[in-house]
Amino acid sequence: METVTDQLLFINLDQMEETHNVALHVCAAEKHPDNPVLPLGDIGEWDSGQAGPWQSRSVLYDEEEQLFKAWYSGTDITLKPGWSTGYAFSEDGIHWIKPKLGLVDHNGSTDNNLVLRGVGPVVKDDDEADAQRRYKMIVKGPTGAHGIRAAYSPDGIQWREGAAVDLDVWREADGSQSIDLTRPSDVVALVLDREAAPARRFTMIWQAYANADKPGPELARTKCIGFGADVENFRANPDNPILHPNDGLEQENHFLMLARQAGWHLLLYEYGWYMPDGTGKFGRYSGDIRLAASSDGQRFARVQPHQKVIERGPRGAWDSQFIVIADKPIVKEGRVLLYYAGSGEEWSSWPTFGNRPETASLPNTGCLRPFRMGLATLRVDGFTCMETTDRETPGFFTTAPLESTGGRLSVNVGSVQPGRSWVEVEVLDPATGAPFPGFSRAETEPVARDSVEVAVHWRDKGGGDLPAGSIQLRFHLCGAARLYSCRIRDARS
Repeated sequence: METVTDQLLFINLDQMEETHNVALHVCAAEKHPDNPVLPLGDIGEWDSGQAGPWQSRSVLYDEEEQLFKAWYSGTDITLKPGWSTGYAFSEDGIHWIKPKLGLVDHNGSTDNNLVLRGVGPVVKDDDEADAQRRYKMIVKGPTGAHGIRAAYSPDGIQWREGAAVDLDVWREADGSQSIDLTRPSDVVALVLDREAAPARRFTMIWQAYANADKPGPELARTKCIGFGADVENFRANPDNPILHPNDGLEQENHFLMLARQAGWHLLLYEYGWYMPDGTGKFGRYSGDIRLAASSDGQRFARVQPHQKVIERGPRGAWDSQFIVIADKPIVKEGRVLLYYAGSGEEWSSWPTFGNRPETASLPNTGCLRPFRMGLATLRVDGFTCMETTDRETPGFFTTAPLESTGGRLSVNVGSVQPGRSWVEVEVLDPATGAPFPGFSRAETEPVARDSVEVAVHWRDKGGGDLPAGSIQLRFHLCGAARLYSCRIRDARS
């Protein structure tokens, strides 16, 4: 029995005991009208060809400094790209400044915003006692550099490399695995989880290769997860991989974002396929962003995998071919901010390790073309919602039994309109299936105000406390209403 002391997201139908004419829907993020928000560098600058959260892939909001900060990857216009990490900051997350840092040489000048020749994800650890290690990074490259290493910084700008990352399966693998864990490939996410046990405070997700069961390259990219008390020592999840294209319709799982929300671990993953248009060996790589979820952070399941969180742009748009999402979301002012790198349809014959024709004259093919950084947003808790199947005919669903400590119920609802689209709630006794006195549907006040948190009232109870103990919530949806989450707060709060 789930205990609801604060918040309940609607992630899968296993949370429901009964449904009628309702559906779980993955919500599409809204792209910002000013996209792309981070400009390419000028001709001759290090990021004149590409600039976005790809190989370096973290965008954070620093509460202490009240700034958005981005560690992004880029390369100049060249036939031999070598990706590096640049730093940019913004007061609003839309208009970005690339400071001249004077740290790393590019073409004979340090008048740039480069911080590192390697690439990788970044976290800020506000609880770190050593101020010189406040920012942490897992670094790969540059070309020729050995292994994957930790790096530390007091300010996110001046970095010092630490020890090599020690992951048990990289150390112990004998090469016989169907998943090539012996190859420490790209680290696609580094997340600090303050809710986790000390031994799992840091989560690292990396890319491994496995035999594919679909037309396309023989090896497909999968995702594996590990946990550690610091960023130098990790133990792999025994249930790896957490995401494998052989288990879905996609042909590749490239990069992803990891979010922790209301007890759920959410993956916004790159769903990739090869469009057979005559380019490359297998077609033009295409990709958008879809959703998977886990209640324990170790076993993930796709959520409505036919529905997209971030879709490709239309023909001719800067992000019309595929999307690579940053590794962490930002939650601010009632919105979830999802930064991503977007690429156009000129990205042909990629990825080079399996899709480049033998006759290609250049070794890097499509990755010589631009990518840039965009922003898409969701409402808070708006990764999924419950709605009626046609968004017209009324429907309802009943949760599985919940253990309530009492408190007041509020809901996150959208697309509501008085007299046309609304939500009603009744509170049931699981022992009888009947409403508790005063908490029936007939006594509820319809919720018809769009808000991320609006209180539910019953006529004789007002916004009073729910019954304590075992309860069930039955939500009635009318018209186009969307229900994203519910929350039970102590009445004193």
